Amino acid sequence: MIYALGRGETVTVLRVDGDQAGDLLAAAVGHRGEAGAYPLDDATLLAAALRADPPEDGWRWLVGEVDFVAFADSPAVHHDDPRVVALLRRALTGRVEEPGGTTVLWRPIGPGEHRLLDEAGWRAFPPRLPDQPIFYPVLNRVYAEQIAQEWNVPASGRGYVTEFRVDTMFCRRYATRRAGGSGIDELWVPAEDLAEFNAHLHGPIAVIAEFGCGFGIAGVG
Repeated sequence: MIYALGRGETVTVLRVDGDQAGDLLAAAVGHRGEAGAYPLDDATLLAAALRADPPEDGWRWLVGEVDFVAFADSPAVHHDDPRVVALLRRALTGRVEEPGGTTVLWRPIGPGEHRLLDEAGWRAFPPRLPDQPIFYPVLNRVYAEQIAQEWNVPASGRGYVTEFRVDTMFCRRYATRRAGGSGIDELWVPAEDLAEFNAHLHGPIAVIAEFGCGFGIAGVG
């Protein structure tokens, strides 16, 4: 479940993981179904904040600043309420969604994953290891290049940036995760969903940039 607190038709706080505070709010306003938006008063907000474990102390500054709560099972749902629409828009921020129904994603990789992709004919990402519960594609090339240079190269001497396309409606199952400042956006795909993710790839996975110690970038696309 994802949910948002806001005022008017503007989202103030977005949560892309269900949590106890969200469950308490959903129960308090009577939320059921895939998506919905409801009036929210200060007493209901504070009651949920204080009853959550741990308490949502930061919600105190929202008193008087929000007047609705909206819920959605995932960013892929459809709803006419403008407050739900605002929630879904925020949950899908940063996407490159193409008219043909595909979303462009990028992923920085090291030599090991490069070899496994080559063995798979550049048609599928390899399964995650037991200590890797999440598969992380990113939403823009600049962020992917930053990771390849700052993490993959120091860790293994070489870093690559891959670019690929996935069915947009499949991608919308997963809310955008902001891992830092503006533009530091990712999808978090559970490891158990990776085979299905691969089944929704359109075309081959392409290496579009390569980085290595001592020579900077070797552009390949």
